Amino acid sequence: MNKVNIIGVRFIVTSACNYGCIYCHNEWEPKGKPIKLMEKKIIDSIIKAAKELGAREVDLTGGEPLLEIGKVKEILLSAKKYDLWTNVTTNGFYLQDNLKNLKKWGLKELHIHIPSLDSKKYSSIMKGNSNLSRVLDALKNSVGLFQKVMVNIPIEKGLNDNEIPRFIEYFGSIGATPRFIESMSTKGYVALNKETIEKLARKKLGKVKKTGKYLWGINKYSVSDHKFETLRCICFDKKCKVCYKTNFIHIDKDYRIRPCNLRDYRIEINKNNIKEALITASEFLIKQTNVPEEYQKIWEKQIL
Repeated sequence: MNKVNIIGVRFIVTSACNYGCIYCHNEWEPKGKPIKLMEKKIIDSIIKAAKELGAREVDLTGGEPLLEIGKVKEILLSAKKYDLWTNVTTNGFYLQDNLKNLKKWGLKELHIHIPSLDSKKYSSIMKGNSNLSRVLDALKNSVGLFQKVMVNIPIEKGLNDNEIPRFIEYFGSIGATPRFIESMSTKGYVALNKETIEKLARKKLGKVKKTGKYLWGINKYSVSDHKFETLRCICFDKKCKVCYKTNFIHIDKDYRIRPCNLRDYRIEINKNNIKEALITASEFLIKQTNVPEEYQKIWEKQIL
């Protein structure tokens, strides 16, 4: 096998969620009931192998990962053991009750989805038992507790793009950084034209300065003493040829390794083949040159 290096691993903790966000792709996992707690040894072996292959970060996503807090605990403690950066993405509904434990278990970075600051619009987007005021209170209590607190904001033209300046000012005022996601790569959620977000921010707030970029297309900006980021989905932009250099290897809710979000290929693991399976996943990505035809058809009319 060729020597490979991976950026990190992303655990899809569960496919279950208490929300029903209109833009949710659920990490391309079928929605279902929560499953039993991941075995501690499997989690530890995956993270140890990822570390040995150069991984620097462990992410936790879902569904709503905080519905499976025991599983979250095991993943965070294992990542802490191997000195890896950790990131949890959540809708924030259960966040307040878990803040102290997340800090104790070593969480470094927190991402909360908040697609609107209008309570009615927020509920219409997030659905389920969504509660904006509850989530905003938890967000405020998170700032200063973790090294990085981000607000993920998928932007759709005509739905919430008019809130972009308000997002920047409000979240900046409480010490969180908004990250505007230009596409969630779903059939009904249409991306904005590139650089539209920067133009909308500039029109309302003044000069926008690009301050850096990282990973798979995340750009960093400053405007009016506030910071914000933009993220354009690597799949939507058909960046298959660079994916293996910049993207994370997913671990699905049944602990199978999934190299590509858009392909059904899964790698079964056991206690003896985890490192080899991660290498196989990386080598699989290297061989891909473009997104599958069915996704080409879905996105061919999207605004690029």
